[in-house]
Amino acid sequence: SSIMTSPMFSIIVPTFNAAATLQSCVESLVSQTFNDFELVLVDGGSTDGTLDIANGFATELGARLVLHSGPDQGPYDAMNRGVAMASGAWLLFLGADDSLHDAETLARVAAFIGEHEHSDLVYGDVIMRSTGTRHPGAFDLDRLQFETNICHQAIFYRRELFAGIGPYNLRYPIWADWDFNIRCFSNPALAIRYMDVVVAHYNDMTGLSMRTGTDKEFRKRLPMYFWIGASETCGRMLSFMKTKENRRLWLRAQFGRRKAASEARQEAGL
Repeated sequence: SSIMTSPMFSIIVPTFNAAATLQSCVESLVSQTFNDFELVLVDGGSTDGTLDIANGFATELGARLVLHSGPDQGPYDAMNRGVAMASGAWLLFLGADDSLHDAETLARVAAFIGEHEHSDLVYGDVIMRSTGTRHPGAFDLDRLQFETNICHQAIFYRRELFAGIGPYNLRYPIWADWDFNIRCFSNPALAIRYMDVVVAHYNDMTGLSMRTGTDKEFRKRLPMYFWIGASETCGRMLSFMKTKENRRLWLRAQFGRRKAASEARQEAGL
């Protein structure tokens, strides 16, 4: 068999007991008119026939099917493993219950990337299954921090980003991709571009999407959830102030800072 050169795209799909939806997900990939891609399927040790469905595409995909199965610490751990297994120049993460929009999707994205050198991250839109509407449009850092996340199903990352900015932080079990996107958008050196392209149909009615309330660690770090951060700060301050010695230290620090500020103003003639 001929040696395959590195593909343009690696489509990384974490799976765990996804037999009910995986067939249509992979069919949306093999139907692409642009076929310079590999499917990196990272399975968490399914027992329901997920692997049988994946292996059913082995003839069609050949060396373009990269398969791993074994226990993991959840989807972001699987996605990090997928990054390490991938050889494509660009990475897209799909859920096993998501699918590419139509047969021309990868061709449109490849054309956009070709027309916009140099890019580090390009993203488009998804169709939300819950509403059938297109989401979410162009972003900047403020929109990411104060409003909402870009669905990872709409984002193509240059693979090298994960060496410099990644990996996904497993401290955030639900929103590690939101954290990663904020890290990307916070880096002024990265060329980030919005494409007027629908990339995927995103199933926002199952899986991680339905458990958004549980990622308390990450919500503390988002300005849009400021009250969670405020309550954490107050709780820590009250705990600190419980001991007499800490109260004395705090008062001494406040007095010292005010005195230093006053002396600095006098020296400046203010």
